Amino acid sequence: MPHASARWLMLGLLVALWGSAFAFAKISVETVAPEWTMAGRLAAAALLLLPLALVARRLPLRPGAWGWFAALALVGNILPFLAISWGQQHISSALAGILIGFTPLATLLIAHLALKDERITPRRAAGFLIGFAGLVVVLGPAALGGIASGSDRVMGQLAVLAGAFCFACNNVLARRMPDMPVLAKSSGVMLSGALIGTLLAAAMSPPVDLAGASPASLLGIAGLGIFSTGLAAVVFFRLVDKTGATFVSLTNYLVPVFAAIAGYLIFGEALQDRVLVGLGLILAGIAVSEWRRG
Repeated sequence: MPHASARWLMLGLLVALWGSAFAFAKISVETVAPEWTMAGRLAAAALLLLPLALVARRLPLRPGAWGWFAALALVGNILPFLAISWGQQHISSALAGILIGFTPLATLLIAHLALKDERITPRRAAGFLIGFAGLVVVLGPAALGGIASGSDRVMGQLAVLAGAFCFACNNVLARRMPDMPVLAKSSGVMLSGALIGTLLAAAMSPPVDLAGASPASLLGIAGLGIFSTGLAAVVFFRLVDKTGATFVSLTNYLVPVFAAIAGYLIFGEALQDRVLVGLGLILAGIAVSEWRRG
């Protein structure tokens, strides 16, 4: 177990890397389809991590590990990216953020069933519920009013929930996978994801026309791949190995806060007072869930 300050620093770094994805994605999808944005970000991440793994002599060469790499690429990247992108066509981004906030609660339950050292305790459950309440405050209680009937809206909500469930499964799978260097894990997952994601994107729509894509969109994809996917994967695997799946899942409460603050600083979007109130609740929930006697 790393020193307490080290794990909190890694958690904060992961929140910043994943939180920046909203800004990068907003730019990239202006001229590039979501499925090709997904494939491009995974390809960029693989191009970043494979040379690093080669230099460090940490290439993912174990034959038995490739099934794990493919599973993590599908469950942690491709399926949730596609499901959430599709679902957000039919529901508001605020409601999507709340639904994705079920990831820590789902992780708590799945980890309880699948990991012997991550059992649900009353204190941990209370902390996660307080954190979820903070997330609702951040995104605005009015967003819950977006839950309504209608086939498209219901399917959109179910798609985002499916993406959240995928993220939860990915947290637990990452903890259960065989022990190997972090660079081998992250580069193997990104390479598998790039190959599978490109095949899926090609089956869904014609290849992206680079001449028709704006430089800003291409830079957005590069940012998604390098920071929000590649470097984030290294931090994620390091953190989940050292602290567990449920601790890492707390990022899903903090990422919307980071995205709101980044939107205010970068795009000049309004920063509501409720973001700060919700952040206080989220931090209180995390403190309760992670509090240790003595």
